[in-house]
Amino acid sequence: MWKDCKGGFGMSEDNGSSKGKIVIKKRSFVMILVLVLLAGALGGAFSYNAYVTKNDFTLIKTEDFETINGVYSKYAKLEMLYNYLNERYYKEIDQGDMMTSIYKGLFASPGDPYTSYLTLEEYEDLMVTATGDFYGIGVTMEVIDNEIVVVSTMDGSPAQLAGIKTGDVIVSVDGVAYGGEKFSEAASAMRGELNTSVTVSYRRDGVVTDVKLIRKKITTQSVYSEMLEGNIGYIRITSFELATAEDFEKELRNMEVSGVSGLVIDLRNNGGGIVDSGVAIADMLLPEGTIVYLEDRKGERVYENSDADCTSVPYVLLVNGGTASTSEILAAAVKDNKGGIIVGTNTFGKGIVQSIEKLSDNSGALRITVQQYFSPDGNVIHEKGVQPDYEVILTEESETDVQLEKAIELLK
Repeated sequence: MWKDCKGGFGMSEDNGSSKGKIVIKKRSFVMILVLVLLAGALGGAFSYNAYVTKNDFTLIKTEDFETINGVYSKYAKLEMLYNYLNERYYKEIDQGDMMTSIYKGLFASPGDPYTSYLTLEEYEDLMVTATGDFYGIGVTMEVIDNEIVVVSTMDGSPAQLAGIKTGDVIVSVDGVAYGGEKFSEAASAMRGELNTSVTVSYRRDGVVTDVKLIRKKITTQSVYSEMLEGNIGYIRITSFELATAEDFEKELRNMEVSGVSGLVIDLRNNGGGIVDSGVAIADMLLPEGTIVYLEDRKGERVYENSDADCTSVPYVLLVNGGTASTSEILAAAVKDNKGGIIVGTNTFGKGIVQSIEKLSDNSGALRITVQQYFSPDGNVIHEKGVQPDYEVILTEESETDVQLEKAIELLK
């Protein structure tokens, strides 16, 4: 006899030759199987052996039924809401958009702006900005309090030349408003074809300003160097890309060979990037010791350590409010290990690490905050930043680079 179970679908036990198996209505089976497979795609495991015994019924193993029933019970409300919206909304809804919204809503539930479901297009856009050249305005952004906030601008970029600065809030792009939940869409809107225009509206101190920018090639070159007066070397790191550590090492070795008396390493407005690159550079600057350690939700720690080989050239790091993420790992490591002197202002304060995994079906990717990182002495960096040894404020009224001047003074 058919009866209702807690999961809400009809079933009965087969007391004949199919001992230990359960019969489910075929329509219900198809729906709950989709939910089970979805759960499996996100890391679960399920295998089934089923066959149709009658026109409208499916025979499955009892143990598989228990798995299916548990999944259905968990997601039954979602299925009900899905059907309700499709049946009652006044016009047809794009099913792909609906499912994408469900996935994005799921990953928005932790309230972490760095954890999100990415469509395939968003994932590919993210990979372009991390590993290749593209056309845009040259700005690094993060989500804070559901607003898109500028962390830093790249040297000589359209954004920097237009006066956009750390702390500015992006309000709209080409007249389309964007909040934190639309971060990826806003970033994509800023990119486009070479020499095309884009209008960006940003808020600073309560005043909204519109600026028309011309997209330029944003290159992944991230290390620049020059010699300053007094035989002092200068290396600027604008971001941490795949080749950053290798490029930095070349410049560092050249300066060592030339016999510089000191070195300024400029991390100002460096919004971060690939952690391994920052760790590799820290290893070049520090003697044997801890560079950083990362801790996950279980309290398990992963330590990144430096070996005994390091440069003998005295150095100063320059930092400011646009120094973020991987840059802060480097700054905190130098500070706690007393490898060099830090000059500038308090850094941004992003001390968490994300993992990005592409889905096996190539439909998108998952970006999840998986660890928090701490300085060698165990200091929290996230939402606190790194305090410089010498606080020197560079204002718009400053006629010279007072932070750089302080660094040179300390090296003489």
